[in-house]
Amino acid sequence: MTPAASFCERALETLGLTSYSSRAYATLARLPQATAPDLADATRVPRQRIYDVLGSLIDQGLVAKTPGKPAAYRAVDPASAAEALIRGHRDSLARLEVVASDLVAELRTDWLTARSGLRPAAARSRDELGVVARMDHWREYAHHSVRATARPPFDGLADEDWVRRVRAITASGGSVRCVYHADLLSDPRLVARAESFAAAGEQARVTSAVETRMILTDSERALLTLPSADPAPDSAPGPVLLVDDAHTVARLQETFDHLWARATPFTSAA
Repeated sequence: MTPAASFCERALETLGLTSYSSRAYATLARLPQATAPDLADATRVPRQRIYDVLGSLIDQGLVAKTPGKPAAYRAVDPASAAEALIRGHRDSLARLEVVASDLVAELRTDWLTARSGLRPAAARSRDELGVVARMDHWREYAHHSVRATARPPFDGLADEDWVRRVRAITASGGSVRCVYHADLLSDPRLVARAESFAAAGEQARVTSAVETRMILTDSERALLTLPSADPAPDSAPGPVLLVDDAHTVARLQETFDHLWARATPFTSAA
């Protein structure tokens, strides 16, 4: 690896790409074009992962596919690629700003009251405020529709109660959809667990573009994991926010639908 390539890959990872995606784009940018097998050989990205990596780069607007047999891939202009990555961060920040605004609107009156020395008219617990929750609360709220995103460490896949709830919802005519982060495919045990959810009736897709854990129930409320204060990759997830503002939930639903449309069906990806 040349010093220039090393810097480019580090910069791309800083902008949000995985190590495989960073390596693939940086290498492809220095070539007119390349087939997937040739790029896998040049980058040492496993051949079973290179198509997922290229699919993710295409979804993010960083790579274009040239029709043919075999198909070839070419990198877009680095200026356009950098802008696409920055735009993704702006979109994520905009979603968090909406959630943070609702959080402030919900809590600030009680915060000021607590510091005024006055008792609030009606005492409410933190859960009743609709602010702090647990991810497994979705089972209490979901009756006919669940839309979820999952990323490492995929805690929910180990919960048999979640599987039973998925089965109950789908058996009664409801629908459950989940978009998993592509890291799922690197662990056969996780794949097997995801298959048990699929057997219970869950529809699943896979993409590397999953940025946070989120569960939308009945298009009425959302459970959203906020970023952890610890930046380490293996750190525990951040706090879970319960959102029931109709406008915010609608925005999160649109975000999920967009992610779902770009993701790969789990059955073919696995």
